[in-house]
Amino acid sequence: MPVPLQPIDGVKRGLAEIMTSPNPDASQPALHQGPPASGWVGPPPAPPRFPWNWAVACVLLGWGAGSLFRLRRLLGINILDMFGFWCLVGAGLCAARFFTLMQVADGRRRLLDALERLPGGLVKLVLPPTPHRGRGGAELLVAGENRAWVVATLDVSAAARPKAARKHLVRAAERLAADTQTLVSELAAAGIRWTVAPQPVLVLTRRPVPGPVLEHGAWQVNPEHVAKLFEGRTEGAQAGSSLREALLAWQRARLEGTSHRSGPAGGRAGGSAGRTRR
Repeated sequence: MPVPLQPIDGVKRGLAEIMTSPNPDASQPALHQGPPASGWVGPPPAPPRFPWNWAVACVLLGWGAGSLFRLRRLLGINILDMFGFWCLVGAGLCAARFFTLMQVADGRRRLLDALERLPGGLVKLVLPPTPHRGRGGAELLVAGENRAWVVATLDVSAAARPKAARKHLVRAAERLAADTQTLVSELAAAGIRWTVAPQPVLVLTRRPVPGPVLEHGAWQVNPEHVAKLFEGRTEGAQAGSSLREALLAWQRARLEGTSHRSGPAGGRAGGSAGRTRR
């Protein structure tokens, strides 16, 4: 009886489509395009998406492994066992990535919920995209009239060894502190200043922290500690309409400047690549 080989070709085509599709954990945070939410200046961040691509890749690789093992039994071609084994390895890696993204998405969802419950006098702003999202790069700004906080996330796992986790934590805190200083300088140039220096807040999405801890120059919290961190620090910090308008104008100008810079850079990169090929 002839053995159909179309399923294996389907697996290859499906994997090619999945691996070339947009990644939901890309460094640039998606913006929600619906009506403005309360307290947000400009578009609020969109809720984290379900990592369908990694889930489907895991299923397809597992199904491909089973098909290869079955073909090996029917055809007696031993090398198919090797390809089936590597399909199983790939399925395991995709499953690990899938569950990691699920944990990260849950942590970000809890962070957004905590920010929504902050006092109504504070404004929240999505900062321009950072290549270090999830590694200490500044992502959000929470501000009032007299003080502000720069929020970033760190996705280091709770299963990471203490020495490795501390290394990631120190690096993320230093990166956030540097981003905060840069952001303060840019906002000051736009005429936006606070009487109290903005404080960096590092939110650990996958590793527990025993409450708000000020260490390495940044507050370290879990999403559940955000309300406790802001408790007692928001008195008299209600933001006025002038601050909202100034932050919105700065955000638009920054995004436009980023898009203008990326165009010529891309053109130069393409030109150099063309010369290399010749």
